[in-house]
Amino acid sequence: MTLKRQQHRPMNIAKRMAFDIVKASGENILTYLQGQITQDIKLLSEGQALYAAILSSQGKAVTDFYLLQTQADKNWVEVMFLCSSEQSLALVERLRMFAMGYELRIGKVSSWQVVSVQGENVDAFLAVNNLPVPKQKVLAAQQQGDVFALRMLESSTDGVWLMGADIPLEVNTDEATMENGRVLQGIPRLGVDWTQKLHPLNANLVERNGVSFDKGCYVGQEVTSRMQWRGGIKKKLYRVQLNRVVSLPCPLLTTVKVGEITSLAKRKDDEYVGIALLPIEVVEAGKALKTEQDLDVKVLDACGA
Repeated sequence: MTLKRQQHRPMNIAKRMAFDIVKASGENILTYLQGQITQDIKLLSEGQALYAAILSSQGKAVTDFYLLQTQADKNWVEVMFLCSSEQSLALVERLRMFAMGYELRIGKVSSWQVVSVQGENVDAFLAVNNLPVPKQKVLAAQQQGDVFALRMLESSTDGVWLMGADIPLEVNTDEATMENGRVLQGIPRLGVDWTQKLHPLNANLVERNGVSFDKGCYVGQEVTSRMQWRGGIKKKLYRVQLNRVVSLPCPLLTTVKVGEITSLAKRKDDEYVGIALLPIEVVEAGKALKTEQDLDVKVLDACGA
């Protein structure tokens, strides 16, 4: 496949080295995953991916991920996890841990690339380069040959992530530049904006449509349900705005420290957007927030809302 001449505004194209692909397959893989992931596997289809997490028995996140169905017939189903490279091996180990009694194949696919394309008219760009074009909806998925495409929110304009052994596009920007769009959209990242010490409901798993409370049991479900129905969610991740760059992590204060900014991106001159973990009652009370340098900070909305 040859890269064709671009006829419109240039795209931002970057390899996403911070992400890995994990594949799992087997006749009963969907049944198995229904008892493992936080979202309802019935919502997954060849054209629609899911955002979800896998938890420990204590309800803490092993990792979060995007899940795609890549192959399906009556005797064999294959799915693909797009997850942080820092948690990919832990995901494989965790999936294998409870797989006794199932004939499954689970492993990291080291030969595959993850490339994201961001910009206006991204669909036209993909089409002219003979690459799959997913529908215009959140987490729409599309396969063309051996390349899979996923419509992502993690872009300041429009974004599609491509996954495959050979993505025939010339990289023209770095991963750090692409992260700017993620922060502007308010998409939290595990390992940056939250850690495994924080329950995923405090990291906006509900707002990001990553959990089902109707699907039945899965590992960590009891703790998750108890937090939801008994008022255990005391903090959330929010998009915040300020007019100056700050060093990260940046403490946020009312009269005492109540949270901190963990990611920051420039939106325009003298306007920056960040992601911050804050107590819900502080935000709902409309309390004034400042940095330690007495810089005003405005809460925009909850991440994923």
